[in-house]
Amino acid sequence: METTLDLHGISHEDVHDVVHQFINSNWKPNLELSIITGYSDRMKSLVYGILKQYDLEVVTSDIRNGGKIKVQTWRE
Repeated sequence: METTLDLHGISHEDVHDVVHQFINSNWKPNLELSIITGYSDRMKSLVYGILKQYDLEVVTSDIRNGGKIKVQTWRE
C-alpha cells in the first residue's frame, strides 16, 4: 500500500521537518511512499536530499507526473 505526502502549500523552509516526520511516521520494511513535490526544482532538490539521508531508493519519478517522487525501502 502506498502512502502519500502532498507538499503543495508547504514552504521550502518547512520541507525538511515535514518530510522527515512523514518518513519516520511511516517507516517499515517494504515501505512504498509517494511525495508530491509539484514542479518546483528547488522542492524536488530538497526532497531528494532528504531521501539520500535515509538511503531510500527512488523507484520512479513518473514522466507523466514529474511532480511526484516514489520511493521504497529495502525488502526483508
